[in-house]
Formats: sequence, C-alpha cells, structure tokens
Amino acid sequence: MLKRVVFKDLDVNALNLQSVLEEVSRRNITGYLKIVYWDSEDYLTFVEGDPSKAVSISVDGKRLIGDPGSFSVKGKEGTATLVETTLDDLVGFLEYRHQPERDGPLTLFPYGTLTQEPVSLSFLNLDREMTIASRSHLTGYVALYTPEDLIGLVVFNGGQPVAVFSGNGSRNEEAVVYINMNLVPRKSYISMYAVEPEMLSFLVSMHRGNIHPVDSVFMTYQEAENLVVRERKDAIVLVESGGLFRYDLFFRGQKVERILKEKGFLVEDEDQKNRLSVKVENMPDRKVKVYEITIEERMEPVEVTFETLSVQEAEDEVPSDLIDTVRSEFIRKLGPVGRVLWERILNDMGFREGSLTKAQIKALIPRLRDEIPDEDARREFIEKIREISPDMI
Repeated sequence: MLKRVVFKDLDVNALNLQSVLEEVSRRNITGYLKIVYWDSEDYLTFVEGDPSKAVSISVDGKRLIGDPGSFSVKGKEGTATLVETTLDDLVGFLEYRHQPERDGPLTLFPYGTLTQEPVSLSFLNLDREMTIASRSHLTGYVALYTPEDLIGLVVFNGGQPVAVFSGNGSRNEEAVVYINMNLVPRKSYISMYAVEPEMLSFLVSMHRGNIHPVDSVFMTYQEAENLVVRERKDAIVLVESGGLFRYDLFFRGQKVERILKEKGFLVEDEDQKNRLSVKVENMPDRKVKVYEITIEERMEPVEVTFETLSVQEAEDEVPSDLIDTVRSEFIRKLGPVGRVLWERILNDMGFREGSLTKAQIKALIPRLRDEIPDEDARREFIEKIREISPDMI
C-alpha cells in the first residue's frame, strides 16, 4: 500500500493551513493532515483534493469525527505531518473497525497485497470486475466502499466467490442485498487484495456466531498465548491500548500472522510494526483478549449478483416530512418500543435517517411492516404509507 509523506513534523505554529489546503486541492491529494499535540491527535482527511472529515483522537484512543469545517489548528505546541495515501487506507482509518466478534473480517481491512488499486465504479462494469477476479484465480477479496463507508467484502478462493460480508454484519445472501442497496457508481470504489491461503481461512471464518471471547482474564499476552498453544486453539489474541490494536492469529496453536493497526491505519513497515507491537504489550492500561474461532477449511462457492443503483435512484432523497410520517406511523402501531426498533432497523440496514433515498425507503418499508405483529395494524400501516406516497411501496 503506497504512502508518501509530503512533509513531516513541522512546528504547528509555523504551519500555514490555508496554503496546505490550496496545495492539496491543486495536487488532487487523497490522504490526511495529522497534527500531534501532547494530549491528542487531530486529523483532516482529503479525498481527491477535497476535505472529507475532521477526526480528533485523545490519548486513550477515543475519537470524535466531525465535518471538515470544524477542523482548526489549536494555539499550543504541536507538530504537523501531511501524508498522501490510498483511499482504502483512509477508509480503514475512518471506519475504525477493530472488534472481531462484531466486525468480522472487516476488522482486518485493508490487509493483504493490493492487486488492484481503488477505482471508481463509475469507470467500471462491476460484473466484469467479478469475472476478472475469477479469471485471475484470485485468492483474497474484493472490497467495495465509499470514501466514508466500507460497504462489503467478497472473498474469493482460487477465483471462486466463497463468502460475502457487508458493513452491517450480514453474510452471504443478506450481505449481497445490503451491498446492492448501497453501491452507487459515482460514489463507490472497488479494489482487490491477495492473501495467503491460511489467512483466507480466517477471513471466511470470521463471521458473527463463529467467534467467541474466552471467558478468562489475561494480565499479559504471554498468558493468552500459552493457553492458545497449550490447548491447540484456533484463535485470535487481541492486545489493545490507546488506539493500538494487535491481532495474533493462531491455527491449532500455531501462530499464522500478526496484524497491527494504529489509530485505524494498518501498519505495514516491519520496523514500525515491531516497535509498536512491543509498545502495546507493555502499556499499563493494555487489554488482552482471546477469541476462539472455528476455522472453516471447506469453502463452498456462493452466488453473487450485484445490481448497482443508478446515481438518480441513490441521490433522489425522500423529503424529511415523509420520513417523519413513516416513523410516526410505525411508532404509533407499536408504542414506545417502536422508536427503539426504528433506530435498530436503520442501523442494521446501514441507513441514515437524515438522508434516506427512495430506493432505501422502498427496502425499509417491508422491514418495518414485518415488525408489526398485529395483522390489521400491519395492513393499516401499509395503507397509510400508500396514501401519503404511493411510490414508496
């Protein structure tokens, strides 16, 4: 993964932020400006020359993400670094997926050897890209994402798709539905990665219900490793502290790989990786966890058919008053629990209430309907939606 440092560790008091922004725009840079203070790190990310997100990370690893307009240089001592990188590296940082039992294989993104750099889907035929992955006998995965969201991964074994994982935690058929609802050619990107066969087994096996935390307290990494080796476990040992996450992967008690992320960025430089690996293991507030995983060595092909939305379908947002009506009607049919279910369903589907499109609302209505247990209330809900906006059904 290509990274290029434009400048490093400049005194922040001498930094001309406006000049930096102009140069980033002129050179169409994708990357980030990082400012390190004694008590925090602030990032301003860029996608093709335009400011994307402002991220502030405290010393304990907690982060706050806001609009780029909220970014400013604080009046205190600090150093500034500007880095040009790939979009997938930036998405991994912004997504900040780091819990195996919740995020599955998306935890490791963008691990692997990059065989196709990020390309906008507006330039490609997605079905043909899947064919290319098959004809090249890809052992690895295809990643699909926007500049802000990791939409999903399609895992290939020797050119055959064997698993699909989505950004909302679903797998295979449900994941394909989710991906189809969120892929928009002008907004979405694709890239390909090759991985070692033993790592492929972990990617396929890292799905919800197949990863279980070991119910033991480990004071050190060595204690955790001793347990895994002694009992010949298939496992992931996670050591984390202050935004550092180190994953040691074991197959039948033998270490397969060590992967390390710093603040969400995958660390690939071996010297830096070794240094940070030791650092996180010796930090006083470190946490050590063991996750048992059942490795699925037999990989059956799965069917993958993508139907990307047109730009018009994806960008034709539903007026907020109509969304308010749908939400109110749903809650009225279910009572107070309806509000909780509304938020949970939106989260599960990866939708944002403030920017629902017509295509998304059409997918949402059936999910809401199915949550209403009373048949008459369910019918009344649909009739009300049809009355206020027939094209939603």
